[in-house]
Amino acid sequence: MTRLLQYGLGGVIFLLSLILCLDYFWPVDLASRDQSRVVLAEDGSVLRAFADRQGVWRYPVSLNAVSSNYIEALVGYEDQYFFQHPGVNPIALMRAGWQWLRNGEIVSGGSTLTMQVARIRYPQYAKRSISAKLMQILRALQLEAHYSKSDILNYYVNHAPFGGTLEGVQTASMNYFGYGAESLTDAQAALLAILPQAPSYYRPDRHPERALQARNKLMQRLVEQGVWNAARFDDAIIERVSVLPLEHAMHAPLLARRLANLSQSAKIETYINPRWQRAVEGLVKRHVSGIGRHVSAATLVVENTTGKVKAYVGSADFSSTERFGFVDMNQAIRSPGSTLKPFIYGLALDDGLIHSESLLMDVPLSFGDYRPENFNGGFRGPVAVSDALRSSLNMPAVQVLEQLGAARLYLAFSEADLPMFLPDGARPNLSIALGGVGMRLEDIVSAYTAFGNQGKRQSLRYQVSDPSQTKTMLSEGAAWIIRNVMKGDQNMAIKTGTSYGYRDAWAIAVTGQYTVGVWIGRPDNLPVTGHYGRVTAVPLLRQVTRLLGGSSGMLEAKPISVTQKDICWPQGFASDICDEHRSAWVLDNTMPITWYSTRQKEQAFVSPSVDLTLSQDLGLRVPVTCNLPSGIGTYTFNTSVWPAPLEPWLAAGFRRESRIPALDPRCQLNGEPPLQAGLSLQGVESGQRFTQDGKLSLKLSVSGGEGPFFWYLDGVLQPISDRSWHFVPPLGSHQLVVADRKGQVESRHFDVQASH
Repeated sequence: MTRLLQYGLGGVIFLLSLILCLDYFWPVDLASRDQSRVVLAEDGSVLRAFADRQGVWRYPVSLNAVSSNYIEALVGYEDQYFFQHPGVNPIALMRAGWQWLRNGEIVSGGSTLTMQVARIRYPQYAKRSISAKLMQILRALQLEAHYSKSDILNYYVNHAPFGGTLEGVQTASMNYFGYGAESLTDAQAALLAILPQAPSYYRPDRHPERALQARNKLMQRLVEQGVWNAARFDDAIIERVSVLPLEHAMHAPLLARRLANLSQSAKIETYINPRWQRAVEGLVKRHVSGIGRHVSAATLVVENTTGKVKAYVGSADFSSTERFGFVDMNQAIRSPGSTLKPFIYGLALDDGLIHSESLLMDVPLSFGDYRPENFNGGFRGPVAVSDALRSSLNMPAVQVLEQLGAARLYLAFSEADLPMFLPDGARPNLSIALGGVGMRLEDIVSAYTAFGNQGKRQSLRYQVSDPSQTKTMLSEGAAWIIRNVMKGDQNMAIKTGTSYGYRDAWAIAVTGQYTVGVWIGRPDNLPVTGHYGRVTAVPLLRQVTRLLGGSSGMLEAKPISVTQKDICWPQGFASDICDEHRSAWVLDNTMPITWYSTRQKEQAFVSPSVDLTLSQDLGLRVPVTCNLPSGIGTYTFNTSVWPAPLEPWLAAGFRRESRIPALDPRCQLNGEPPLQAGLSLQGVESGQRFTQDGKLSLKLSVSGGEGPFFWYLDGVLQPISDRSWHFVPPLGSHQLVVADRKGQVESRHFDVQASH
């Protein structure tokens, strides 16, 4: 007996020495394998995941985020005494050894959960052999010496095999059931507990009957162990083995790719609303299907006050090579068209240059060498700021930007950390008003949040770790006035835009809670002829905003800096002499005068009360240096004088010849410019109707004025600068305008109908 004890003690000492040597020369760890990168929606559901280098899907999860019923089922099935033993279960090993001796082969490995973790962590010991089993035992003892039971269990739930390329209970739950392991039913927990023992044999999507039998057997064992009661078993046993098709989530794929490239975290949490995201993806895909094979689209939904991105669609169809689905158009640099016009008017309000009803000129204008065109054809003549913005007129916007300064607009965006992309070596110029600059949809949407956030634009927050940052773009009052002007049905403020050549169609909406941006076009920058913001992008925008449900479009309370005032046209401020009354939203009680030139901010205003020197006999205007036999006299005229370029669009009673006497031809002008237009258009009269019989050709000419001359048909500048123009007019109603170098203008409206 003494010798037996000595041998036993010696064996124990040898075993301990072996373990200590092993621990010293081959230390143990629980280093995690490469995790899959998973991007989550705000509710924790998977938007998109990225497999590890070996193509294995492994979503990380903490032990306390796994449902307790799964832990119960796992321990009850795999290792009932897991929390009591030191890494190995001697009784289980003895039973496994006896079965091996009796059957001549390994029938049961007697493995504990700790031994299984050792096998997973060190796969070289996964063979069914005595030597491999011994190494598993030694490694299990090492693990128990260095790690807690929670650490060991946590490693198992993140690395256990669950069939195919799925590892970890979170991955299995997401793929088989569509949600995380925190929400498993009792039956689902039991199913996942048995699966790692033979993941291919019991795989529920391929062998549901086998999986069902093994699951039920485990649930019966849990009752026998006293872990479950009979009632719990009865509730669980009726649940069928029902799993989803084994496919990987693919929502907001471009956003997920973007965030995965920026973050090293295995789990990336976003603010994406999964229901909205799926719906918007479907809306976008259906919408572009009727436009063209190579057309794509992008859409953003952002909370105004927080910057949280609730839906992100970067392309119309991520899987489509024809539509360049891999290109994220939220980040693409494109021409913004007219989408910057609200900021031109907003900054002009802040600078005291305009109020909401300031008189502007929608007429052919020259800004140095720059002669912009109207997109929608024709000119309206005198327009208010509010009408110009709502109708997205080009000429008035450029007129205001010239007064404001293109650099002022450029710097306002730059200071708000919203880049405008100019060609190399270029400086900001007036073409910015009409899209002559590069911008990204996400930056435009961020800028528009200022209209729903008291003038402060919110930085976009794609993931939970993104900080909330604001930058002031406009005063609260200016932002309120511009949004009030743009609001339409349901009090939703909408702005559209179309870039040159129909390459980009834009629509941006500001509701009470959200800003929504839509872009449609071809990523290869080819035109989509005939498609523009109002007809192409707005229908999709409205479908998206309807998804937002209760997001009211009501404006915030009117700021104290904003008041409503009566003003007069053409003066621009309140006056006793008024050609046209207007009610204007005024910022800080500022009512600036109307500009009578497109070139100078500081220009003398022709007062409603003007003193003129007239000849006594003819009553015509004369310079004070002109001596006439009949004598001259000074007379006061109470009148309003409109800007000269508006003359052709004014009612007869408002024109200069009705207000101010002509110059007396007997006097030298001494350099004084005439106030009457010297330009005359022949060849067509307003209201004239023509019949197109295949032979109709209009022969137009101008007399007076100074060349070169600029001919506009329906607002489009024609490639001719001579005094005459011969052309075949198309069918329909047309507006013809000719302007000379000094801005004198003549216009006609005429119709061309088909012959019968």
